[in-house]
Amino acid sequence: IGFIEEWMNTLPRKILDYRTPEELFEKYLDEIYAA
Repeated sequence: IGFIEEWMNTLPRKILDYRTPEELFEKYLDEIYAA
């Protein structure tokens, strides 16, 4: 299960402009902690 989770979160997606869910999540966390 952990392998599939890692694979899904690091897979670039067209709907996200070929960014990964993981990198977008990290970006939003940075924005939250900066506030």
